[in-house]
Parts: sequence; structure tokens; C-alpha cells
Amino acid sequence: MNSENINLKELEKDNKLSELSIKVLDAQKYKINKNYSSRIQFHPFIYFYYIVDGQARLAIESESIKIKKDDLIIINSNIGHTLYVDANLNSFEFMGFGIESISISKLNSNNVEYPQTNFFNTNLGVNNNAKDIFRQIFNEKNSNKVFGNSMANALAAMFIIKILRKYDDKITVHHERKINRQIDYLKQYIDNNYSDNITLEELSAMAYMNKFHLISEFKQSYRITPIEYLILKRIEISKNLLISTNHSMEEISAMVGFNSQSYFNQVFKKKCGLTPSQFRKKHRL
Repeated sequence: MNSENINLKELEKDNKLSELSIKVLDAQKYKINKNYSSRIQFHPFIYFYYIVDGQARLAIESESIKIKKDDLIIINSNIGHTLYVDANLNSFEFMGFGIESISISKLNSNNVEYPQTNFFNTNLGVNNNAKDIFRQIFNEKNSNKVFGNSMANALAAMFIIKILRKYDDKITVHHERKINRQIDYLKQYIDNNYSDNITLEELSAMAYMNKFHLISEFKQSYRITPIEYLILKRIEISKNLLISTNHSMEEISAMVGFNSQSYFNQVFKKKCGLTPSQFRKKHRL
């Protein structure tokens, strides 16, 4: 059995919420112009985005989706995502807030959860009050008003509960699993050394764990194995290089840590649905 694809069903515990306790950890608003430089982002908590105006493309791990005005995107913690905007764009505006200790899972038509959910997106339509709610959350969270944080928490809780009720046949919510600090250190090591020849054996030695235990702990915290995470990290970095530089495919594959250009092409196409050359042609500003 390939240790990278070990079956970890025993880790999928039933941890659905009976009560929802919301704490807003971060609230931001952004207005982007044609000079915006995209970069990969990882939030250590679930993040809710609302698109105020404009349209763009959002890469989330190995997927890429079009986003436009009135879209709501919910991205689970530690899921890499990158925004790509058109060079001719006059403006693109969105707002967001991050929430502590919860995550979402998608449901299929039989109300069965998908084993791994990175994100959920939907369009709320023109007659929604999300813009006002997100703006109020941002203002309260970043103000010095008495009980500003409590008001931000209350507004976010009201919004999230309404969303969960509206889409109760599509998503469900869970307690977020606590991240093992030892595993978090390994993730940071991968983030900082992705271009090196990192092996599962090396990571196991660093964590003083056997590789099966390491896979189990890493997947419990980040939903994927350490080697899968390493590959996704390399892919995300290579996307930015393909768009923002004139390096050749061979140079980029070496820069992000792949042993050969052919393997880079193979993995990139599997994860993104396009070859690196096709991706560059499609997204080049």
C-alpha cells in the first residue's frame, strides 16, 4: 500500500456542532486594480469572502473557479488560494472575515459528506444584504468601540447561521480539529524548503514519528498527507512563476523542486487540468 494514500477513515469522527459559537479573528476589505500582484495565501482558520464588485479567477489548491459580484466563497483553514485578475481590470472589490474553530463539509444529493472539502462557493443574488453585513463586521472588528469584537461576533454568527440554513442540503459545519504544533512545524518547514528534495523519511525523522503515524497526524490537521501538501505547494509557487516571469518550463520545474520537467508537466496537468504552457497562455497578464 502506498503510504501517501493510506486509508485514514478512523480519523473521520462525527464532530458536528449542536451549538455554534463564533469568534471573528480577522476582518479585511480589499480593492484591487490592474497593478495587483497575486500570491498564495494560507489562513489558519476558515475564511468567508464576499465579492462586492468585478470578476476574477480564484485558484484553490488544484481547482480554479471564476468569481464575480455577489459570490460568497468559504475556504477551510490551511487551504492555499490565489487570486488572478485581468490586467485590463479597472477595479475588483471584496471583503472577508476569518472564524475560529469551525470547518465546513460539502454534502451530496443523499446528504452524505464528501471526505475532503476545501471550499464552498455560491452566488447570493442581487437582493442580498451580505455587503452590509461584511462591512459592519469589518468596521466593528477594526474599531475601538465598546464591545466591538462582541458585535462583530454576533453579526458573523447571524450571517453564518442564515447561510447554513439556506444551504443545509449542500454544506454542514464541524468543530475544527486542533493542529498539532509538531505537525505545524513540519508544514512551515515544507513552506520554507519546498524546492529541496524533501522525503517522507526526512519528515518522519524530524518529527520523531514513524511515517504512518506522521501521515495520520498530518492528515488529521491539514486534510492531506505531507507529500501531497508539498506537491500542492510546489504547484502554487509554479503558477505564480508561470504568470509573473519569463523562466522556461525546465527552469521553473527545477526552481520549485521537481526532479524533471516531464514529471512537473505530468503533476501540473493532473492537479490543474492544463499543462504549464497552457496555464501560462491562459492566465498571462
